Amino acid sequence: MRSFVAIFALFLLDPGLCAQDPGMEAIGVMSVTLIFATNEDPKAAGDLAKEVAAAEVKKLQAIKELKFAHYRLMGADTPDILKGYESWATPLRPSKEILVSFQPIKRAGDGKVQMVLEYWQSKRKIFSTNPTLLKGKTLYLLGPEWRKGRLILAVKIEKLKD
Repeated sequence: MRSFVAIFALFLLDPGLCAQDPGMEAIGVMSVTLIFATNEDPKAAGDLAKEVAAAEVKKLQAIKELKFAHYRLMGADTPDILKGYESWATPLRPSKEILVSFQPIKRAGDGKVQMVLEYWQSKRKIFSTNPTLLKGKTLYLLGPEWRKGRLILAVKIEKLKD
């Protein structure tokens, strides 16, 4: 019995004997931004909301469904993309009222990853989608109504390992 305990203790203490989980490997970095859009008073977004850059406003207004008079940046997060696990972004830090979960399904080619993206608000899944994201290209998703406006989720793969 003592020899079993000694061998078991050696196994636990030797990091070379324990294999690392390959699913925990970071394969890239995702940028998740939350934007408030409205045709009403933009002060409804609150005091912490910031102006959205003019270049970003131009991109948003080029999309018919996202054309609003005012845009405010609510927050952003840049979590790692894990190879085999679901990752979470919290764009309204420190609040966890709005969360985005994402998990790669497959590599769709050079700089492309198909993902499962889920938008969570108040601990409820609001929507889920499976887009193929291209590194460096922003995907805009129209979210739910909020404070006489709409929330827009902007996701982009910032870095991706080959």
